[in-house]
Parts: sequence; C-alpha cells; structure tokens
Amino acid sequence: MAVTSRIGFRGRLVTVMVTMVAIVSLSIGALLMLYLFEDEKARALEQLSLGEQVAEEVLERRTSLILSRLDVVVRDFGFRSAVASGDRATTDSALTNQAQRVNADFAVLLGSDGRILADTDGLPEAFTNSPLVTEMLSKARQTGFASQMSVFGADGFELLTIPVEAPGLRAWLIAGFSVNGDLTDIIGQLSGTEVLFRAFSGEDHGYQILTDPGSINLSRLDELNNAMARTSDENQFLESTHYFTRIKNLTGNEMPALQLLLLINRDARLSNYYERAWEILLLVSAVLALAALIALIIARNMGRPVLQLADYAKAIGDGDTPTPPHIRAGGELAELRRALGDMLSKLRDREEQIHYAASHDEITGLPNRNAFLSRLREQFNSNRPCSLMGLRLNDISDVNDTLGLEFGDKVLRSVSTRLEEALPGSSSLARTGGAEFLMMVAPQSQSELDKLAMKLSKIVESPLFIDNTPFSLRCTMVTLQLPQDAIDTDQVRRRLNLTFEQAQKSRLPVTHYQPGHDENHLRELQLISDLHHAIASNGLHMNYQPKLDMASASFYQAEALVRWIHPDLGFISPEEFIFLAEQSGQITDLTRHILRRVANDAGKWHAAGLNIGVAINLSALDLTRPELAREVAEAFTQWQLPMSSITLEVTESALMEDPETAFETLRRLRQLGVTLSVDDFGTGYSSLSQLRKLPVQELKIDKSFVLRLNTEPQDQLIVRSTIDMAHGLGLRVVAEGIENVESWALLRDWGCESGQGFFLSRPVGVGDLQDTEKSLANRQQELRDTGETTS
Repeated sequence: MAVTSRIGFRGRLVTVMVTMVAIVSLSIGALLMLYLFEDEKARALEQLSLGEQVAEEVLERRTSLILSRLDVVVRDFGFRSAVASGDRATTDSALTNQAQRVNADFAVLLGSDGRILADTDGLPEAFTNSPLVTEMLSKARQTGFASQMSVFGADGFELLTIPVEAPGLRAWLIAGFSVNGDLTDIIGQLSGTEVLFRAFSGEDHGYQILTDPGSINLSRLDELNNAMARTSDENQFLESTHYFTRIKNLTGNEMPALQLLLLINRDARLSNYYERAWEILLLVSAVLALAALIALIIARNMGRPVLQLADYAKAIGDGDTPTPPHIRAGGELAELRRALGDMLSKLRDREEQIHYAASHDEITGLPNRNAFLSRLREQFNSNRPCSLMGLRLNDISDVNDTLGLEFGDKVLRSVSTRLEEALPGSSSLARTGGAEFLMMVAPQSQSELDKLAMKLSKIVESPLFIDNTPFSLRCTMVTLQLPQDAIDTDQVRRRLNLTFEQAQKSRLPVTHYQPGHDENHLRELQLISDLHHAIASNGLHMNYQPKLDMASASFYQAEALVRWIHPDLGFISPEEFIFLAEQSGQITDLTRHILRRVANDAGKWHAAGLNIGVAINLSALDLTRPELAREVAEAFTQWQLPMSSITLEVTESALMEDPETAFETLRRLRQLGVTLSVDDFGTGYSSLSQLRKLPVQELKIDKSFVLRLNTEPQDQLIVRSTIDMAHGLGLRVVAEGIENVESWALLRDWGCESGQGFFLSRPVGVGDLQDTEKSLANRQQELRDTGETTS
C-alpha cells in the first residue's frame, strides 16, 4: 500500500495502460499463432482445391485435345473409306494406324447396333462386356460425344466416344488413353503438389496406386492408404500424420473407381508456422518493451489521422471523388493515404473499362447493340429524325465454319473499317449481331438513302484481301426512316428483323421497310398462341374427302383434312396454320391430335356399318420422329379393318429432304402394316433412285396436273408418263383434283387405280359420310359406264 500510495495518478495510468498493452499483445500473439496454424492448414486446403481445379482443367484440355484429334480421324477420307468397305482386315488396319496416330492405347469401332466392326491390339478383355460401353454410346447419341474415366485391370484409362458419319454409314469410335506418369507430372508441376492415381481393385485388394509414387516414402504411403480407408467416400479432404490430401473421384458412381490424389507434405507446410511463431514471440516482447514509452503518443497522434483516413475511405466506398486528407505524419499513414488514392484512381479506370466493354463490340471495337439502342433512344427523346440502314453479311457463318473463327473476325474488322471510311462524318455505326451492322445517318430522302445504301453494299461486296487472299462477300441491305417507320427502339428492332426477312425473300439490292408486315407478324403470333388452345380444347375439326377405286367406282377410303375456324379470324388455311405449327414446334401435338380424332371418327362410321379406310397426311417434321410409329399404333388400337386400309401420306419434298431418316421412319410405319403414299408427286425434285428404295406402296399425282387434264396435252403427257413410271416401280397411283368426267375417263383408261376430286365429292364432315356413300353408290354404275376416251 505504501508503494502504491507513492505512485501518482500518471504512474498508475501508465501502469494500467502497459498492463492492458501486455494483455492485448500476449492475447493477440496467442490468437495470431493459432490463426497462423489454421491459416497454414487453410492454405494447404486452398492449394489442394486450386490443384483440383488445375487437375480438372488439365484433364478437360487433354480431353478437348484428344477429341479434336479424333475428330480429324473420323473425318479422314481414307479411314471412312476403310470403314465403309466392310472388310474387317482393312478396317482393323486403318483403325490401328489412326490409333497410333493419336497415341491411343487401344481403340474399337462399333456399329450403330453395338456390334464390334474393328479393334486394335491391347483391347482389355473386360472392355467388350462392360456396361460402360452401352452407357457411353447412349450418352454420345444424345450429346455427340462421350468421355468417361475407367479402370481395366491395373491401369486407368480415359475413354472417348465419337461418331463416324458418312453417307450410308454410321458407326462409333471408342478410344482409350492411359492415365500415365506424364499426366501426374504435368498436374504436379502446375499445382505445386504431389499427384497419384489409385483404383479400386476389388474387396480383396482394396485401392491400389496406379502411378509411380515418386518421392513419397513407401511406409508413409501405407500410412496414407490406411487413413484413407478409415474415412468415408464423401470426405474429399484428408489430414493424416504426414500429408494433407485431396481425393477426387474421376469415375463418379461407376466401379471400379478411379481416384486422383493431390498431396502436400504436412511437415514442410507447418515448418513455416514454427518459424513465424518464434518471430511473433520476439515481436510481442519488443512491443511490450516499447509499449510504456509510446502508448500515449500513439493514442494521441494516431487517432485523428486514422479517423480522417476512415472518412476518406468511406467517401470512396460511396462512389464520391473526395480530396485526400492532409496528414502530417508520414510512414504507414501516408502510404495508406496514397494507397487509397491509387485505389480511387484504379476504380475509376476499371469503371471506364467496364463501361467500354459493355457498350462496344469486342471484335471490331464498334459500339454494340446496347450503345446503338441508347443512341436511338436519345434521338427519339429529342424528336430528331434520322435515317437508319441495316447490313447483314450473308456468308459469315460459312466463313467461320470453313476458314475458322479467326479468319471470320478479320473479315468483320475489314468490313467495319470499310463502313467507317464510307459513311458520312456525322454517322453512327455499330455491330449489333454476329453478322449485322446498323448505321444511323442524318435525315435523307428515300432516293438519297437508297443511293448511299447501294454504295455501301458495293463497297462491302467488293473483294477483300485477308492474309493476302482475295475474298468476296454477299450482303443484305435494308433501310428505315425514323420516326416515320418506327417510333421507339422496340419497333425499330422488330421492323428491322421483318425487313431483313423480306429482303431475303425479295433478293433486292436494298429493301425499305413496308408498312403492314407488322400485322402479318402479329397475326402469326396470335395464330401460334391460339393454335395451342385449339388443339387442347378440341377446337379443330375434321373433314373427309372420298377416294374411289376407278375400276369399280367404289368408295373405299376417305382422306382426312383438318380444318380450323378461328373464333375471331374465321377460316384459317391448313397450309398457313400447319406451317406455323412446324415453325413453332407444335406439329407433334397437332399430329397426335389428328391421329386420335381420325381414329375416333373412324370408329363411329365403322359402328354405323360404313367399312371404309382412311388416309392421313403427315408433316415433313413427323418423319424425323422415331416415336411416330408407336403413336400411330396407340391411336388405332381399336381399328376394325386391316391396317393396310390406313394410308399415311407424306409429301415428295419431305421424303427427299433427308431420305435416310425418312426411310427409317417409314420402315417402322410399314412394320405396322399401314399403306404408305407419296403425296403431291411431281411438285418436288425427286430422285428416282431414292424413290424406288423407299417402302411406299402408293404414289399420289398432284392436283395441279389433273385439274385441266381434259384440255392440256402437256398435263396429259406428264400424268400418263407418271402412271407408267409408278407401275414400273410397282406402285399404285392415286389422282387428286378430278374436276370432270373427261379427266375421270382418261385416268381410268391409263390404268390409274384411285381418284378423288370435286367431280366425285367435296370434303364432308364425319356425320355426312353415310349420305355421301349413298350418293356415290347411286353414281357408281354411271361412272363404270363412262365411255373410253383417247389421249
């Protein structure tokens, strides 16, 4: 007490402050040491996570590189020819050469049915019967290729599947690439870790290391294996006695499992911690020695400038541009002030860069769509008229596909340079799409604007020299006058697209926006929307037009014709709404609806004693769907007549667009027993070599050749030749569009088997079919007695 009483208030205050500094310093030192320990562990985990990302990137790039090599292989003409030859020895030899070319450890060529067409030496025995093959083929059919890690024996492999396609040929190439030591070296060098691959070899042997352990001690490796055996499969990070380990499963749930191990030496990592802990202890001691001398000075001199810097930092965070505070002290505070000033400057620069990137095209440096539309809004808001031109390069996608994206980028830059040089000085130019440029110029008359557009079109289409190679482009040019043709940016975008579509159809050098196309576009949108509701609510109805056997004049079949009476727009042509259904993806629902309606109507007329078949038209897109045959079978499960009395009509153009796919779909339909007919024959561009291969039984001559058959000698020649050709191919012939008795007689004399048309009967509703059948029965003798005519 006596000693304490001799210490004044200042002494006691210094003592308390020093004591507090000591407690704080020791606490901070202890916490910092604990933090450093956890930080070293966290950094190890972060490095392992980074190593995992590096490993994923290396594996992905390796996969991409191999896929690009395999793509070259499957496009090789010699390889395709060898595969197409069907000779196993030739195919094996070609496959072996190509496998060596891409450094594959083994390769196998499978047919579309999974049958082995060729393989190379070294093919693992377990590969052929592995369910992995079926899974990879299934995935490759969906995505175009498949990649999978797997283990065969004591080796890990990456399996890659890619299609081999050519006319009349479709196969699958599966190549295996060993997971070797070179890959672990690359990943290890890039990630700064030690890398191992291990695989599950069975319950008896557990996991086995596949690659050379390198510098890892074998005893430590056993300890690591035991530690990993005790952990769960879900735990990707493992801390053992000597290593921090990251476990990455490369095969998912597939067995046998293949794993990638990333290891960091625990002792080497924590050695830094012990060194830092000693340094911290020395530092805390020094701080305690100096605390009593400088505590009050620091509190007094540092408080005010720190608050000033805090306010400065807060103003920067709020987006202001404040003036740096005046600080007398130097050192860290002055450095902090300079750092905050540099940060402010860099933030402003970064904002400018972000704004530039958001408003400019990356390839050409021109303003992009957003910037151009912003400029247009300013024009509209200020009520300033202007003229607008749009230019699209017609061939840029072909350039990218054939000559590469880099060459295509050079073309775009060259075109943008030409446009900038040719446009008047006050014009605005922007690249607003992949091959689209928009230009805004001062108001001009339409004739002046057309002249300028023609000039720009000729400049763009004149030969370019890219890499010393002359190159020419074709372009489409459109124009709008603002605000006459559009009053806001939404209208500009929509009417530009409509005008571009019109330009593609008209093929004019320059196309100006024509009012009225918006209404057509809006009508199409309304019809697309209402068609969905009409299908769902049974708003469509079916008419049926009789088809007569020409020899007996008997009514044997009716063609189903879908009709739509729109509640607001009235009658909608089938050609119009079927086209829109195809464009909007509703054709599948429409076809299913028609099949069910026709099957239901046929059940009614069969129950009434009318035993006639039905003909149904299919869309070109229907032939691309493998499930079509199943849908037909499900719709006609209650069909009471032979399935051959159901005729499915497909247009000539649909058959010729993709004969291979059409053939497969028609083959499945033919297996149901239905009759297949080529509709509208003569209006497309048929290949007779393809036609004779298709599994069709009937050919339907288009009505354009039959309507004036009695008066047009050329139509008579075409129709008679078509009938003879069809009979030569073993096909029945149906003529549609019979309008008079003379045409009926000519067709019957020429051997045409069936006919339909207004002369016989117009399309009628399902409830009127029985009356129509009676009417035709009354005319049957008249039609049979029609005298023969001469051509």
